[in-house]
Amino acid sequence: RPSQALSSDDVELVSPQQNDLFPVGAIYRLKQDIIGYVWHKNETHIMRHEDYLSFFYTGSQEGLQVDVVPTWYLFVPMQESTLVDEVRGRKKQPRITGIIVLYQTVAGAVFQQKQRAEAREFAERIALYIQNDQLRRRQIRSSDYLKQLQNISTAFPTSVQLATLVTTVHDFASNMVDVSSMLITLYDRDIKMIYEVFATQNGRPVDNLPENPHAIPPKDRPVWWRVTQEEKKTLLLDLAHHELGDYDELLIGTWGDQRKAGSFLLLPMKMFNRVIGSLCITSIHPNAYQEEEIQVLETMVQIVTVSIENAKLYERSRQTVHAAKQREELLAAMNSALQTISVSTVLDVNDIQHKFVESAAKLAHTEMSIFFQCSANSEHLSVQAAYEIPKARINDIEFDEHEQLSNQPLDQDKHENLFEKIRLPFKGSTLEYLVVEGFFYLDDSMAEELAKECDEGGAIFLLETGIKKMLMVPVLYQTELIGILGVHTPKQNRKFRPTEIGMLLALSAQAASAMRNAQLFEEIQEAYAEQQQLDKLKDEFLVTASHELRTPLSAISGYSTLLKRQSSRINPQQIMRFAGKIASATQQLTDLVNSMTEATKIGTVDKKLDLQIGPVQLQAAEEMAVNLLSVNIEQKIMTQMEADLWVKGDPLRVRQVITNLLDNAAKYSLEDRRIEVIARATILSKVDLPEDQFDVEVDPHLPIVLVQVHDEGEGIDYEDQQKIFEKFVRATRSLTTPVRGSGLGLFICRRYIEAMGGRLWLEQSAPGEGSVFTFYLQ
Repeated sequence: RPSQALSSDDVELVSPQQNDLFPVGAIYRLKQDIIGYVWHKNETHIMRHEDYLSFFYTGSQEGLQVDVVPTWYLFVPMQESTLVDEVRGRKKQPRITGIIVLYQTVAGAVFQQKQRAEAREFAERIALYIQNDQLRRRQIRSSDYLKQLQNISTAFPTSVQLATLVTTVHDFASNMVDVSSMLITLYDRDIKMIYEVFATQNGRPVDNLPENPHAIPPKDRPVWWRVTQEEKKTLLLDLAHHELGDYDELLIGTWGDQRKAGSFLLLPMKMFNRVIGSLCITSIHPNAYQEEEIQVLETMVQIVTVSIENAKLYERSRQTVHAAKQREELLAAMNSALQTISVSTVLDVNDIQHKFVESAAKLAHTEMSIFFQCSANSEHLSVQAAYEIPKARINDIEFDEHEQLSNQPLDQDKHENLFEKIRLPFKGSTLEYLVVEGFFYLDDSMAEELAKECDEGGAIFLLETGIKKMLMVPVLYQTELIGILGVHTPKQNRKFRPTEIGMLLALSAQAASAMRNAQLFEEIQEAYAEQQQLDKLKDEFLVTASHELRTPLSAISGYSTLLKRQSSRINPQQIMRFAGKIASATQQLTDLVNSMTEATKIGTVDKKLDLQIGPVQLQAAEEMAVNLLSVNIEQKIMTQMEADLWVKGDPLRVRQVITNLLDNAAKYSLEDRRIEVIARATILSKVDLPEDQFDVEVDPHLPIVLVQVHDEGEGIDYEDQQKIFEKFVRATRSLTTPVRGSGLGLFICRRYIEAMGGRLWLEQSAPGEGSVFTFYLQ
């Protein structure tokens, strides 16, 4: 082309698919093809196209793709400028940075001397431009590196965070040199352990390593120990030409297998005569790390080492001051906790337990504190109180700010139902054997094993509260186990200091004494209240008995007097009527005395009843009860039950319960109203039990028979619905009716049903709308 300025329209880009001659992206070895030959000779060459194809072209000439067929070539090497070295009096062999290829496409035209000179001049200019651009980029990069090094070196010790620091090291090294994989290792000389704190494998970080570094004893890393702690020097390996056996340990492990990499560099993190760790990097390319680059990396590693050591020194000083303040705070907190438990809440067990777990959480600086109370028979442990500090708050608060942690208790009312369901096995479990140790740790594996022996509530607690290492402190009153205090922070594998354990032991001993004193006080209060209740019941019984006994006695006395006075004048029909009235009153009096006798036999809830338990056909028991009542009642009794419904119980007592429920329904219903008995088989979990009848120890999948007695009577007021199952208690509305009763029937029925393994309750009732009494048996 003629010598003139070129515009963008004059330049045509040729893709490798359009031209097989020197395609873009082609690679040539030294002395290979004309490009490798000119590079080796470092001389300008002119060559005909036919000669190039004959002597240098190594590809197939059949189907050769060319956009323009050249006639002559001019190959001009681009040499690196050595002007600066010459000015400074240094001799340097010029280095080739590229080859320029010029074509002649006109037949007969060759490259003239002037064209060759111009080509060499332009090649020199291009080489100089590339060299200047490389220098400019290197200066910018060096400036960036210096700024990064300055940021690392000027960081105050309190702001040095390991996770941030290792990320900075990785970014710096990756920008400086080619890094395929990286491993940062630190050595803790206090506990004599090696920690791998950061690693990347083929450009991808190894997950969770900064948060959970791998701990390795020095005896397991002898090569690393020799290179870093004994030789204390930089190690550079060309892995493509090096025997790997001696250094295999350095090339495999957390960062994968690096033995197939091209280059390996280990930089010891040295301060004075101590080595606190190492930085290892690899590249897939051989000879990837040059001397000047290694020097920059060594400077960076030195700065990082100083930052880490300064941070350690600062932290040790801070910990010394912190420990002194902590001891002072611990003593103050301990005294406050002991005073709170022993004085302010001595007569309230629940309050003591809540203050106990709150004080324990604050003293031990944990997120969660739980008190498990031992059952009376030592079969299981149940949660009685818990205290939780939100995780975001516990992480942001220093120990000397404990006083600010108050008013953070677990919502006791909200979680009370949940606490009742959390029961852990004790007798025969691992906990029973460990409790004699004074204190012990419940780790995640033990929690998983214990969960297999728990019911649903206990298993959920053990598996879902993030137990990694929970400190368990037995709460003993003299030699009696009151319960166990558990403190931990979910998802943390923390080992408590001896001072913390000692304070928790002292706190537990004080809490045990306070709880026992409060329990004794409550027992005295309950005994006093029970005595008052007995006195009240005695008075009520005397009033009720005198009233209820007077009615049948008056009838007997009246009709007996009539028989005496009018014996000569009355006819046989009147005698039979008077005798029937006397017999009815006598039966009423007998039933009343029998009820009182049965109530006396039943006694307290804990007294065992003498029952003959066996299979009972429910339909037969119901029919017998209906037949006994049908003589004395006017209401019609409807029944819905299958003949094959059987329950476990005492046949006499099952019939007695049904009879009593039907008799009550008839007493308080008009004569034209209907009474209905419904029975069906189901499982316990499908029954809507009231709170006072729910038992967490009973299997929810237990097969049962549910019996309901419906009436259309006057109903029961809401305030009387719980009282009617107590001794000598009748509903307020029933006291104003002519219906007589002792107030013992429902009390006796419930005791019999409970003794046979079931429950009896008032399912539904409203004034004027009737009632539904329900019980179940297995």
